Amino acid sequence: MKTLFIALMWPLLASGVAALELPDVAPVRLTPLVALEGAAGKKEISGLVASRQWPGVFWAHNDSGDETRIYPVGRDGRLRVSARTADAPGVLVAGVANSDWEAIAVDASGHVIIGDVGNNSNGRRDLALHYVVEPEPTVGFTTVLRSVFFRYPEQTAWPAPRDDFNYDCEGIFTRGDVVYLVTKRRSDTLTRLYRLDAPQAGVVNTLTALGTFDVRGRATAADATPDGRRLAVLTYDAIWLFEAKTPGGDDWFEGSVWWLPFTGAPGAEAICFDGPDTLLIGAEERNGHLYEVPVSRLLKVR
Repeated sequence: MKTLFIALMWPLLASGVAALELPDVAPVRLTPLVALEGAAGKKEISGLVASRQWPGVFWAHNDSGDETRIYPVGRDGRLRVSARTADAPGVLVAGVANSDWEAIAVDASGHVIIGDVGNNSNGRRDLALHYVVEPEPTVGFTTVLRSVFFRYPEQTAWPAPRDDFNYDCEGIFTRGDVVYLVTKRRSDTLTRLYRLDAPQAGVVNTLTALGTFDVRGRATAADATPDGRRLAVLTYDAIWLFEAKTPGGDDWFEGSVWWLPFTGAPGAEAICFDGPDTLLIGAEERNGHLYEVPVSRLLKVR
């Protein structure tokens, strides 16, 4: 068995990608904690993050089939309703389009960062992060403060060739005010970590590639603890948890690793920390259910 594992992993080992031998365990079946109320759960939930300004509030958003809205919800699934625009759920974000919103994050300076980063065709040249001053949850509408456009340093053709379909993204997170992205690759089972350095408006910023990890699937979401020590990465059937090897470093893929395979959450495309010891998962199917996973359930694999 060990010889077979080495043979299967050799292409990854030769390319410098860390490959872990995972235990043979049955997937844990997740059961819904709650269904998201109203429009937040009626379409395709693609992003979820805990507010740092408003205790008990989580910001959610839907995929490209929705308007440019972010939804303030509680862990009970209830939507915070605006007294001014009670018939229009969520907070409408003006001055921006929803080409393919796939991720959301908050930073240390009080911004909500909306990732218009979906790139199924690997042909987009307008990938962007939209910064919004985090609104009061019942305000009803707001506007974009700034948009930052970016590109991947390895991509040289649009669309990319089919054997290099590796420039989609559904997970962004922050440490302090620095934004990181994890890619949803379609040519293999890896994810690559990128950092956005010194972002400038009015230009297309080139990301900095940091490392690659084999998540045995497609990365669909990511979030980090506010101190940046731990990083959670979601796939359609597993949760990965990484702890930075160096305090204050961005070497998550080189440190300790935990893992949990699961079933029962079809279309899992959102993950966030709810405090240091709990993860919440949002799934597109089943009308936008939330699932709660204690960090203690994950298995340490390195």
